[in-house]
Amino acid sequence: MTEYSYHALKGKSKTFRAMTGIDLGEFTKLLPHFQRAYTAQLIVDGHESETKRGRPGNLTTIEDKLFFILYYLKTYPLQEVLGYSFNMSQGLANRWIHRLCPVLQSSLKSMGHSPARLPEEVLERLSHEMPQALGLDATERRIQRPTDIGVQEEYYSGKKNSIR
Repeated sequence: MTEYSYHALKGKSKTFRAMTGIDLGEFTKLLPHFQRAYTAQLIVDGHESETKRGRPGNLTTIEDKLFFILYYLKTYPLQEVLGYSFNMSQGLANRWIHRLCPVLQSSLKSMGHSPARLPEEVLERLSHEMPQALGLDATERRIQRPTDIGVQEEYYSGKKNSIR
C-alpha cells in the first residue's frame, strides 16, 4: 500500500485537489499560517515537539500535518482507514485529528477565512459580496389543493390532468 503524504502527492495536482479540496497554490498560502498556529499551540500546550514527547507516526513535517487534516476533513474516512492510510494506529489518528483541527481553524481565522456561525455574521459577510444570481434545485411535491375550482387553477402546474 502506498502511504499518503504531502511529498508523494505534491506533483499530482489533480489528485492533490481531490484529496484535500484545495490546490497546491492555496496549500502554499495556508502553510505559513498553519505553521504559526501549530507552533503557538505547542507553546500553549507546553510541548516542544512530537519527537521529544515520543509521539510515533509519520506526520513529521508541517506539510504532512496540514495535508493529513485537510484530507480528513475533505473525505471523512473512518479513523481506522485514516490511520492505515497514514501508517499509524486508529488511536494516534484520533489524537492527530483532535490536535490539528483547532490549529487549522486558527490558521483560517488568521487569514480571515473562518466560517460564520451566527446569522448576523453570515449577513454581514454577504453584504460585502458581489450580488449573484441564485437558483434552487427543488423537487415538486404534492400539496393539498383547495376545493374551490377558481382557487385550484392558481395551484395548477400544467403538468397533470386538467382540473375538473
